[in-house]
Amino acid sequence: MLNEPVVGKAFFGRANVLGTLEKRVNALKGGYRQNVALTGQMLSGKSSILHQFLHTLRDASLIPVYVEVVEEAFPSFANKFIATLLYNYLASCGTDAEKDLTNLIKTAEGFIPHTVYAIKKVRSDLSRKNYNEAYKKLLHLTSVMKEETGKSCVVILDEFHNLESLKIKKPYLSFGKIIMIQKDTMYIVSSSQKNTIKKILSEKLALLFGNFEVIEVSGFDNKTARAFLEEKFQNMTLSRSYADYLIDFADGNPFFLDVLSKKIVEIATLNKLSSANEDILIEAILGSIYNTSGTINQYFTNNIMNLLEKGLRGDYLDILTALACGFNKLGDIAKWFKKQSSSGISGKLARLIELDMVYKNGVFYEVQDKVFKFWLKTVYHKRKTSLVDDVVNSANDFKREVKADIDEYLAETQKEAPERIKELFASFNGEIVEIDRKKRRLPQFIKIEVKKFGKCEDLVTYQKPDKYWVFEIWQDKIDETAVSDFLERYYPSREKITKKICVALEGIDRNALLLAKEKNVWVWELDNINELLRLYKKHKLIYR
Repeated sequence: MLNEPVVGKAFFGRANVLGTLEKRVNALKGGYRQNVALTGQMLSGKSSILHQFLHTLRDASLIPVYVEVVEEAFPSFANKFIATLLYNYLASCGTDAEKDLTNLIKTAEGFIPHTVYAIKKVRSDLSRKNYNEAYKKLLHLTSVMKEETGKSCVVILDEFHNLESLKIKKPYLSFGKIIMIQKDTMYIVSSSQKNTIKKILSEKLALLFGNFEVIEVSGFDNKTARAFLEEKFQNMTLSRSYADYLIDFADGNPFFLDVLSKKIVEIATLNKLSSANEDILIEAILGSIYNTSGTINQYFTNNIMNLLEKGLRGDYLDILTALACGFNKLGDIAKWFKKQSSSGISGKLARLIELDMVYKNGVFYEVQDKVFKFWLKTVYHKRKTSLVDDVVNSANDFKREVKADIDEYLAETQKEAPERIKELFASFNGEIVEIDRKKRRLPQFIKIEVKKFGKCEDLVTYQKPDKYWVFEIWQDKIDETAVSDFLERYYPSREKITKKICVALEGIDRNALLLAKEKNVWVWELDNINELLRLYKKHKLIYR
């Protein structure tokens, strides 16, 4: 495995997700079962969260059953499920047991004869290749265990979407029917294919959709990412600006942050330096992303081979490259291919969305993974289109691209947040985007005025001389008084105002949010602004 899950002292952050899982487990012990589905990009840390949850679960009244669902023969999956169930039951009783299945069954039979009898029936079906029946009986084992021991099971199926690869007839339908009546078994499922698992939950497990609380795992937030880097650079100085650049570059992804920080430390140590400068940062990115032996480079290369069908791989990569080079609307992509229409491109984009390599927001298409996007543009595309295989100069070209990206980011950070937001709004040109699951058309503004009022700044953005949108940008948390003052300030010119928007960079309290909704004031938080910055090809705002 490229990235082994981390637990214990090596685990970092994710307190909210772990807190939710703990609450759901406590509710299970109280007689209320709520299943959970974790979803997020590959390497976003889902498996580490699940392993840390298991690491901290110290309750003899519960039996955890963790199985990673991989593409394998069903008997292999079934044997792993049974072995894990028995091993963790025996561990909950304080009984040591060897991890091979024969010994586990033999040891457990003296404690839980009814459960072992049910296991033997599963294995009998397996031996006769009656896999569909064996699958149903396998899932029913936790109910037999509960009835015999009084202990509830917490079943964790990592990469849940791979159940389909086990060649079981309608695996999700059977799964759904069984867990509907299993009130004493809690299921935690995870998948790195966000769209696939949401489709499974909403369509193939439609009757159970409300029974699964969906938690999306993304990169670290800015505060957590900073703390993560501080820990990685305990014995070395990394300036705040360079740390923030890494967070922006990696989009907070813990895997990329870990790989890059280790490379920076390695290079600095080799050069006997106590601080990391721009040259070291560039060398670390070169070694990890550009070099074919680099960890991130190898990950992207393997991912392309594994996810994209061989016959169409070139076409998909061409579309991904177009997106990476900034052609992120359908008409622009067609221009990249020098086509008169987008016919045929839409279907391939839909497939890339299914694979979670691309996402769509309004009229925009974006590569999901920011680092992958950078690799496509600066490594894959350059190597594919280069007429001369000049290793030295190609590496230097890459370093110049990284330096330009760093310098551009540092130049942006010299600007105050309202100035950057003003530049963002000046980029609007009538595009449709999705903000908080609602579609919004962002008009082209002919003029933007800045007005300062105490702790906030207002942007008055004119569509026409007598029609405008008003944005109130707060750099502190917005309270109810702030919203009231905003409404009062523009009450006299209310007939001319098309939209009123609060930009809450530090968040908004509940009462203020309720008042804003009541008065039809849109609220855009930092995540919304950063998503818009990304769609309009600008650097992330790493705020405070």
